[in-house]
Amino acid sequence: MNYRFEKYVNSASASKQAFDSSIEGVRSSLHRSLNADISVAPSTAKTGWLKGSLSYPWVLVCSLVPSLKDLF
Repeated sequence: MNYRFEKYVNSASASKQAFDSSIEGVRSSLHRSLNADISVAPSTAKTGWLKGSLSYPWVLVCSLVPSLKDLF
């Protein structure tokens, strides 16, 4: 085999091994971070303009009052 060709093959093989070890490092880091004990605060449900259940009456008021005003 030609010396230059062998050099290219060896260089490509070394690059592939470096890439594989890099990927393995990323994979193990990802597994560690996923298995870590993460405490997440529960999210509260958002219902609209105001916090909590007060937003629903405002939706009704804002939609029904103009239609009632047109009727009378």
